[in-house]
Amino acid sequence: MSRYFYYHVIYVGLINIMLFVPWTLVHYRFNGAVSGMAIAAVAGTFLAYLTTSLYLRFPGMSLPDIVNSYLPRGFAVFLNLIGASLWVVAGILVIYSYSSTIQQFFNPDMNPYLFLLLMTAAGVWGASRSTRSVQFAQEIMLLISAPLIIMILFKAIFSPWLDWDAIRVTAGYVRTPPSFISFCAATFVFAGYNTLAVFNRLLPPGTQIRHRWIIPLVCSFFLLVSFFVPIGFHGTVGVAEYLYIWSVTADSMIMEYGFVYRVLYVFLLLYTALSLMFAMNTWHTAMEFIKACHPRHKPKPDQFPVSPANWWINLAFAGLTFGYALWTNEQRNQWVNQNWLIARTFSDVLAAVILGWLAVKAARRKRSPIPSEAASQDS
Repeated sequence: MSRYFYYHVIYVGLINIMLFVPWTLVHYRFNGAVSGMAIAAVAGTFLAYLTTSLYLRFPGMSLPDIVNSYLPRGFAVFLNLIGASLWVVAGILVIYSYSSTIQQFFNPDMNPYLFLLLMTAAGVWGASRSTRSVQFAQEIMLLISAPLIIMILFKAIFSPWLDWDAIRVTAGYVRTPPSFISFCAATFVFAGYNTLAVFNRLLPPGTQIRHRWIIPLVCSFFLLVSFFVPIGFHGTVGVAEYLYIWSVTADSMIMEYGFVYRVLYVFLLLYTALSLMFAMNTWHTAMEFIKACHPRHKPKPDQFPVSPANWWINLAFAGLTFGYALWTNEQRNQWVNQNWLIARTFSDVLAAVILGWLAVKAARRKRSPIPSEAASQDS
């Protein structure tokens, strides 16, 4: 079962491109991005180890189930609504950013809402499935797309057009005091463990997540590549001229495999699957947080057919996506992305603190005898 956990770690590390993490880091490349990344690698690894260990103390329970069981009803509903807001915004940002990228590089004259409609429709259908179905669909999509994406990353690393001098110059700014927004952006790459907020329901008692040393290795690789490779292709100054940094970087590479020549087309096709996977997971998680606010809700990870509430909640997410597309532009989207990255960092720390407190509370509850049992023993 632990392999499903690492699927989340991998796809979250890869999707950082669509959440403007490289753009944010490049923007602060001379002002603390490198040192912020170094600190984020340590902090992200620590949070990953701590949070996964705490979730394993509550086998078969999601984060909404845990807070509903150990906290007052009103406070639990408040936390669940905050969690739902963060998760649904993540899906909206990825779908909008990817739709904008497709329009920019494939057909600038295309109706901007056409591809957005297709993406949201697929996201609604996928997110409304049962938790176990979402997990199985994610496995299939990741096993198809991740190897090819990683191949493209290695092709970029070993490209003869990669300027290692530009990378060394940028890496030399490691002594610059870290930037807070760069730190928040970099920690997102390590945040795959957060999906246990719902998928922990599928872990039976006694489950152990082994080989967690993989997390810092894989996530640090994704972080370094997503930041330094565009600098190596476009230079320390020229890299800041692009908004869709990795799309332009992929278009700087070529393949000589039959009819496949421009890497950009393969890259965007693979990120179609990855973006849909991310939207499916985030909206499904947000849906479960919202459903947990109902006092009579009982989690059903294997529910079939799915509840009509699943459809209505995810249709509301789709409506919010179109509302966001009507309101936003490139500048506003960057601003929302950066503020979401900051809010997500605080929520990760808060979730770890709450889980630690509730784990202690649960341990004390198990040790203390039930009053009726204690009275019978005394008699």
